[in-house]
Amino acid sequence: MHLDRRALLATALALALSACTVAPTHAPPAQPLQLDSARLGQVMTWVKADVDKGRYPGAVVLVMRDGQVLLHEAVGWADKERNVPMARDSIHPIASSTKLITTVAALRLFEQNRLRVMAPVASYLPELANLRVARRDAAGNATAELVTAARQPTVHDLMTHRAGFTYFFFPKNPLRDRYRELGIDRIDTDAAPEMLRKLATLPLAFEPGTSFEYSIATDLLGHIVERVHGKPLDQALNELVLQPLKMNDTTFHVSGAALARFARPGANDPDKWVFEWLDVTKPPKRFSGGAGMASTAGDYARLLQMVLNEGELDGVRLLSPATVRWAMSNQIGSIRGVAHPGDGYAWNLFNPVRTEQGGPLFPGSVGDIFWGGITGPRYFVDPEQRLIGVFFMQRPSERGAVHAEFRAVVYGALR
Repeated sequence: MHLDRRALLATALALALSACTVAPTHAPPAQPLQLDSARLGQVMTWVKADVDKGRYPGAVVLVMRDGQVLLHEAVGWADKERNVPMARDSIHPIASSTKLITTVAALRLFEQNRLRVMAPVASYLPELANLRVARRDAAGNATAELVTAARQPTVHDLMTHRAGFTYFFFPKNPLRDRYRELGIDRIDTDAAPEMLRKLATLPLAFEPGTSFEYSIATDLLGHIVERVHGKPLDQALNELVLQPLKMNDTTFHVSGAALARFARPGANDPDKWVFEWLDVTKPPKRFSGGAGMASTAGDYARLLQMVLNEGELDGVRLLSPATVRWAMSNQIGSIRGVAHPGDGYAWNLFNPVRTEQGGPLFPGSVGDIFWGGITGPRYFVDPEQRLIGVFFMQRPSERGAVHAEFRAVVYGALR
C-alpha cells in the first residue's frame, strides 16, 4: 500500500518529539551538599601539624560559600628568620595566580570591542609578526630548519596556551635554553619592548593551535592590554580589575610599610631561585601579566567570588554573565601537551576546568576551576557547590600535594 510521503515525515517528527518529551537530554543540576562546619575546622588541624613539622613556614587559609567566609585563618610564620608571624593580611608573591587578573582585564576590553580574541597577536604586538616554527620530519621530529608558521598565533591562542610559546623552567631543550639565556621570562632583565624584540628571534615550540604548552603567553596578553588600554599594566589592571573589586593589597611591587606583611620562603627552601626570578620587592623592569604580582588571600578571594558570581561583586559588574560562562567553558577540547593540568581537566580562558569526575587526584565538581603559582599559592572555585578555597603559602615543591590535600579535607566536610 502506497503511503503519502508527507504523512510519513509527520509521523517521524511526532515520534521524535515524543521521544524528546519522554527522555530529557539534560539531567537536572546537582544540588549543593550541606557543609559540616565542625569537619571544616579540621583543615586548620592539618595545617598546624604541617607547619609544626616544618613542611612550610606558614599559611593563610580561606574558605567561602555563597559569598560567606566560613574559614579565614593564618598559621605559622610569614618570615620565620625575623620572627614575623603569618597574618590573614600577609602579602604573598602569587606568581601565576596573576594570570586570572590579567585575563579578566583582557575580557573587559573584549566586551568593549577594543580587543579581538581571534586577531593575530601581531595586530597588537607588531614585534611578533611572521613568527617561525621548526619544520618537522616525516617521523614528527623537530629539525633545525625554521619555516613561517602555518598560521600566526591569536589572542585566543594566548589565553589557552596554544600559541607555541614556553617557559624556561620546563625540562631542558634548545628552545627553553634560549629563553633562559635571553631572560625572556624574567621581570628584572628587560623592559617589554626589548623582551619582545628578543622573543621575535626565537621559533615557536609548535604550530599555533595544535598543542598545549603552559607558557609566557599571559605575559604577552598583559602587554597587549597595556597597548589597547594605553597605560602601563599596573595602572591598567588597577583601573580594570583591582580598584573595582577593592583589591587594595594586590600589586606588582611590594614596598614601604607593606614589606612588614610580606611572606617569605624558608631560608633553606630548595627552590629559592623561584623567589629570585619573581622578586616582587624590587621594581620590575616590565610588568609580567603572567607571574609578577603579590596579593593577600582576602583580596584574591574577592576576585574568585566575582568569577563565581558570573562577573559581579558587591553591586559592581566587571563582566557579563554570558562572557564568564563562555570563558569558564572548555576551550581546547582534548588537546594535551606540556604542563597540561591532567586527566579530568581541560583549559578554559581562565584556568584548568574540570570536564569529568574521574581522573584528578582530588574531589570536585564538573565545571570547577583551580590553579595557583610556582611560589606556592593555590585556589579553587566550584560553581556547583558555590564554594571557594584559597591556600596561600610559600613552598614551591609542595604546592601540588598541598592543593590536593586541601581539596580532600574541604570536600570531606560536605555532606
